[in-house]
Amino acid sequence: MSVRQKAHNRGTQSLYHFTSIENLMSIMERGYIYSREKVDELKLVDDGYFTADYVDHMDEERFDGLRNYVNLSLSRPNWYLLNKYQKRPELSHLDWCILCVEISPMFDDSTLFSVCNAASSTAKRYGVCGGAAGFEKMFMQEVVTPRKIYTRHNLPESFTTDIQAEVLVKDSIATKYIKTAFLPRQSKLNQYQAAFKMLDLKSDIFSVNQELFLGPVFK
Repeated sequence: MSVRQKAHNRGTQSLYHFTSIENLMSIMERGYIYSREKVDELKLVDDGYFTADYVDHMDEERFDGLRNYVNLSLSRPNWYLLNKYQKRPELSHLDWCILCVEISPMFDDSTLFSVCNAASSTAKRYGVCGGAAGFEKMFMQEVVTPRKIYTRHNLPESFTTDIQAEVLVKDSIATKYIKTAFLPRQSKLNQYQAAFKMLDLKSDIFSVNQELFLGPVFK
């Protein structure tokens, strides 16, 4: 059975990727969500875009070595990682959005899957792999991490066992696959819709979903 078939059987409908508004400006201008490796390459190119001005690296390094992949979560945002970034003093100047993305990019043969955060020691133990087997591992009955044992108790079929499980799409994802950019408050929606219009960027992708920013989704 293929990844597409398994995803359909589980009722998975969306991928999630959080980023700063500054990064979203660059994403919408260039037309792609790029991997860290590609962003670093583009920042060195004088092509008329504002990548060097907008893009603010959240991680200095990808400790998993997978810098040529875009990291996403499946069916729900990785709230724990977002909350970690929001609390970092050096990132306190940033506003955040959560992108809801179609699952189509996940079906590329180069996509990798991790049962937990791909940069963690736990991921090294379980392995980061592709294909239908790699996809299905994200739904294993139990995931043991140094901090917690995750189980499938009361989880919907479409939710990964560990909320920090990752789908890694190689190189880039076209913006045509972005369904919605969620913001935490109406005031932020008004602010950034106006700003994106002024910059002649697509501004009708914004929506408000405060709950996604307040805590992890379990059902």
